[in-house]
Amino acid sequence: MKGYFCATSFFVVQVFSIHADFLFWRAQEGALDYALSMTQTAPTPCWAEGNFETATFNGAPGFRVGGSFFRAPKYWEVWGLYTRLTDRGSNSAIRPGLANVFLTGTWPQIFSSPIATATSDIHLNYNVTDLFVTRVFLPNPHLRLRVLGGVTVAWINQFWKIQYNDGTGFYTKVGNRWDFTGAGLRIGTMFDWYWFQNIYLTGGTTIAGLAGSYNNSARQLSNFTGYNPTIPLRNAYYSDARGVVTGQFYLGPSYQKNFTNLRFEVFAGYEWNGWFNLQEMYRSTSGNPDAAKETWMSTSLLLLQGLTARVTLDF
Repeated sequence: MKGYFCATSFFVVQVFSIHADFLFWRAQEGALDYALSMTQTAPTPCWAEGNFETATFNGAPGFRVGGSFFRAPKYWEVWGLYTRLTDRGSNSAIRPGLANVFLTGTWPQIFSSPIATATSDIHLNYNVTDLFVTRVFLPNPHLRLRVLGGVTVAWINQFWKIQYNDGTGFYTKVGNRWDFTGAGLRIGTMFDWYWFQNIYLTGGTTIAGLAGSYNNSARQLSNFTGYNPTIPLRNAYYSDARGVVTGQFYLGPSYQKNFTNLRFEVFAGYEWNGWFNLQEMYRSTSGNPDAAKETWMSTSLLLLQGLTARVTLDF
């Protein structure tokens, strides 16, 4: 018999495995406010009034594919995985229909009339490749434990567009983009805990540190009277080499079954992937071209979470 020996999870011979994951994840971030919708009148002058309007992602399907090789009887494996996801979101807000109650931008609105509508469109591309080696341990007949270490390569970018309209044909457009490309080391553990009738509790957690290239840009245009809509009012660019930390956790039930020349596994669970030191938004004060521009920066965690469903075949 190939693969695992019945429910005791003992490896007996070397096997090749293929893994295919269906993902339905949703990206979540902070620092994505684009407008304030007032709920009542305010004094003059005033600061932020009303409910924040923020960009949100819709959630989207993605995939993870890979392969592995188990070297019996040495109890080690080599894995290769690729994860791909594209998530988008569109949001809009309109001015409340009350006198002296306004919709205001949290980015500058370059026209004299109050904002009539504000829209937000955001798009995230997520690509991660992992190559790692695991050492398999069998502490008892009901538990299989893997300790892993290896390399992670990531390419992630995000584009966010905001538009304010005053209802008379004038607009202000703001575009923000950041991207990160980097590589680093990942460590962690995975486990399969046998319960009954080929049913297991399967989970894992990993942490990785990456170093790479980070770029962030902000651009703003307006067609208001006196402004050339082709010349940016805001056109700032930031770039550095930075470290990024990411953590992963997943947990759920799996069904694992041995056949004469094949082992079959189905897993369905919930997965979290958090990325630190990526999501940044740069705002600034305004002034004449030769005047100082003070920087206001907002930062946030990038979190991707949702369903992970995997099919594994050993042969």
